[in-house]
Amino acid sequence: MLSKQTKGDLKSLVKGNLLFDEPMKKHTSFRIGGPADALFVPIDEDDLKNILIFANENNVPINVIGNGTNLLVSDDGIAGIVIKMSDCFDSLIISGSTVITGAGYTLSKLSRLVADYGLSGLEFAVGIPGTIGGAVVMNAGAHGSSMSNVVTKVKVMDICGKVREMFKKDLKFEYRKSELQKCNRIVLGAEMELIKDDTGDIKKKMSKYLQWRRENQPLDMPNAGSIFKNPKNDFAGRLIDIAGCKGMKIGDAQVSELKANFIVNEANATASDVLKLMNVLQKIVLQKYNVRIVSEIKTMGRWVNLKEGSDEH
Repeated sequence: MLSKQTKGDLKSLVKGNLLFDEPMKKHTSFRIGGPADALFVPIDEDDLKNILIFANENNVPINVIGNGTNLLVSDDGIAGIVIKMSDCFDSLIISGSTVITGAGYTLSKLSRLVADYGLSGLEFAVGIPGTIGGAVVMNAGAHGSSMSNVVTKVKVMDICGKVREMFKKDLKFEYRKSELQKCNRIVLGAEMELIKDDTGDIKKKMSKYLQWRRENQPLDMPNAGSIFKNPKNDFAGRLIDIAGCKGMKIGDAQVSELKANFIVNEANATASDVLKLMNVLQKIVLQKYNVRIVSEIKTMGRWVNLKEGSDEH
C-alpha cells in the first residue's frame, strides 16, 4: 500500500496517466486481477525514467506489463507500481526491409501493416494481441515461427533509467524465453529485419492463420492464450485432451472445450480458480503420461504459497 505522501509525490512527478488502486482485471485479457497500488502509463522515456528512479530510491516495487494478454494477476492485487507499456511507445519506422517500432505497438497490427509493404516474417503474429515489447520478452510465436526469427536488436531501460541496446546474441532467445525475463530491463523498442515478398502471398498465409485461430481457439471468451508450454516433441493441449480434461472446471475457470491448452473465464473466475485448475491439469498429465507441463503464462502480484517464476505454475 502506498502512503499518502508517496501518492502525492508521484502525482507531482509524472506526466503520463497515473491511477491508484486500479483493478487489474481491466488490464488483462483474462479479466482477472485485484487492484494495483498504482498503475502508470508513461508518455515518453523521461517520464519512464523519472518513475523508475523514484521507485528505486523509495524501495517501491515495480512490475511491467504490455496488453496483459499472457498474464494472471493475483486476486489480492499487486504491490507498488505497475507500468503499462501499451497505449504509449508506439512509434514506427519502415525503411526497406527494416522495421523499427516502439514497445507499445500492437503485434497483430504491425503484422497487417508490414504485409501492405510486401514484407514477410510476421505472418505468424497476425492473431497475437500482445505488444511488441511483451512479444520480445517472451519470444512469442505461432505456426512454427517466433520473434527470434525477426528481431535483430532491442532498446531497453534499466531500473536506474539508463538506456542501452541489446543485440540478438544478447537476448539468448529460446522457446518462449529470452534473457529479458531474467534481467531488470524494460523494452522501449525493437528493430526487426523482414523479407521482401509478394503481398498477395503474405496475406493468403495470414488469412489461413486467422481461420485456424477462429476454428481452434476460444476467441469469444476471456483467456490468456496458451496456458502451458509444449513439452519436447509433443503438445500440451494434446496431453490435456487425451487425459479427458476438456471442460473441467474449478469455479468459473474452465478448460476450453475448443482447445485444451486454453483456460477460459466463464464469468467471474478468480486467479485462485485458475491456479488450482492448472495444478490439477499438471498432476493428471504427470500421473498419466509422466510428462511435466510447465506454465507459459506469467503470474504477478501478492500470492500466498506461490513462488514467482516456479516451474510448478
